[in-house]
Amino acid sequence: MFSWLLLGHLLGDWLLQNDWMARGKRQGLITLAGMTHFLTYTAMILIMVWLRHPRPLDLNLALALGVIVFVSHWLIDATNLVQVWMRFYGQSDREMVRIMVDQTLHLLTLGLLTVIPVFGW
Repeated sequence: MFSWLLLGHLLGDWLLQNDWMARGKRQGLITLAGMTHFLTYTAMILIMVWLRHPRPLDLNLALALGVIVFVSHWLIDATNLVQVWMRFYGQSDREMVRIMVDQTLHLLTLGLLTVIPVFGW
């Protein structure tokens, strides 16, 4: 299942995120660009789950998964979580380091989703 979540991540966070979304999501906690990106990302993850899940996903579980994905992505992208983490660990403030920390947090979140038994992967 993780490989399908990774595919959804790559689609939502890279292929379908344009410059307007990438810049706008950092302009505040709630922006049109950010909400567009977070909803697109969540949709890609849910589509991948729908394509791969061994049985039809219960609507309540799909909604719960969507909320978890949306909120976690929003917290990582729209807040200073990445910068706080980097300062706490004394990491370089270079752009590539920031991107890698951001991506690692997203992949960690998806990895954790694969071990939650309620989703029945």
